[in-house]
Amino acid sequence: MTTTDLLSRSELFSDLSKETVAEIARLCREITLAKGQFVFRIGDPSKELYILAEGCVDLGFGATTPDGSAAGAIRESGDVFGWGALVGETNYRLINAICLQQTRLVTVDGLALMNLLEASSGGFAFLRKLLGIILNRIVSLAAV
Repeated sequence: MTTTDLLSRSELFSDLSKETVAEIARLCREITLAKGQFVFRIGDPSKELYILAEGCVDLGFGATTPDGSAAGAIRESGDVFGWGALVGETNYRLINAICLQQTRLVTVDGLALMNLLEASSGGFAFLRKLLGIILNRIVSLAAV
């Protein structure tokens, strides 16, 4: 699957025009991390937004649920995390992100993405989707 396809299927980017998604894809890069490798740690600068291509990433402080699964796991292709990168240069990670298996991620510089969206007609729709995703993630983590 290409980066453009992944973005188009991601809930966060799905309402943007094909042209805007293609522009965003040009800002992206792909990384592969091993099981147990940190994507980021608490206190790291928050510069990049991450989109899961394949694998599984736990967001949290290392806690697991009673059945041994990670409470804050990102499992679905197209799911996004690391939203703090969309706010500005002086933000730091408030949570750990660690790979639960070999994981392929697409990353995009948060400031470059926001600059692109500010010039795009789809910027407001993007932010509305982002807020919904954040709210749902908080609700699902609170339910654990």
